[in-house]
Amino acid sequence: MTGMLLSRHAVSRRTVLAAAFALTAMAAPIAMAQDAYPSKPVKIVVGLPAGSFTDLTARWISDELRNALGSTFVIENRPGAATNIATGLVARAPNDGYTILLATNSNTMNPSLFKSLPFDVVKDFQPVAMIASSSFLVLAHPSVPANSLSELIAYGKANPGKLNIGSGGTGTATHLAIEMFAQRAGLDVVTVFYKSSQDTVTDLLGGRIQVAFAPVNTGIQHVQSGALKALAVTASQRSDLVPSVPTVAESGLAGYDAAMWTGLFVPAGTPPEIVDRLSSAATRAVASEDLQSKIKKSGGDPRVMGSKEFTDYVQKDIVKWSETVKASSIKPAD
Repeated sequence: MTGMLLSRHAVSRRTVLAAAFALTAMAAPIAMAQDAYPSKPVKIVVGLPAGSFTDLTARWISDELRNALGSTFVIENRPGAATNIATGLVARAPNDGYTILLATNSNTMNPSLFKSLPFDVVKDFQPVAMIASSSFLVLAHPSVPANSLSELIAYGKANPGKLNIGSGGTGTATHLAIEMFAQRAGLDVVTVFYKSSQDTVTDLLGGRIQVAFAPVNTGIQHVQSGALKALAVTASQRSDLVPSVPTVAESGLAGYDAAMWTGLFVPAGTPPEIVDRLSSAATRAVASEDLQSKIKKSGGDPRVMGSKEFTDYVQKDIVKWSETVKASSIKPAD
């Protein structure tokens, strides 16, 4: 009887050990795959055309990631539908770290600008690292009796419905930046829409509009020549290209931040080890003098922000733009 019990215990023990070895064997390839990441080419999907600042940012960071992680990073441009085509493609990709989205502020604006999207920016993605941001300049024609943003706000309040501000098309980043500015300043303004920021600045130079929100690198030469006045920048931090120009927040509208940004997203469920590896490599790259120089020369500002901080930023950005759109006359697209 004792022998039978011992035999049964032995069998039971062998079974447990065999099961443990089997689980270890199954887990080993997964752990090795994560440790070896990346072991094949990685695709970075960009929702804007080649040659744009976003595309350039993707190419710069891909070079840095290749050097840091020892694998090829390939850029795939999939423009269209306000970056929703590219975003949807990555949302449907395997969550193995081999398909990355070069995300932009469009990803936090679009949930409020479209009635329905085939993905959820919060649930379907894991932010990895912010790379860069850029700002709009609040530009004024010399004829406008304001040399600061606070003076412009006072002028606008004294002339309700008469202050014309140039913007990109309906629902663009410049449009939402102007809406948020008018809401927080308590202004009644007339937004004039243009096809491009260059067209906006051209009409501002000609005096056909009084104020414009335009990218720093579009308006800076006209500020330097004295043809236009720079009253503020719209991001939460000053631009290195115009360091003497204060932010909108510094000028009296606390908490105002209308930055354009770029960063890396991966599909939700990507192993934390891979997210951490990508995040560490990206933040080290952005902190490097070489990449910072490239970003600044193209009109951007380097932003070193890891996964946790970037995740918090994205969630707050979605709420901010949702509140802005709800308080405006913008009608979400189908």
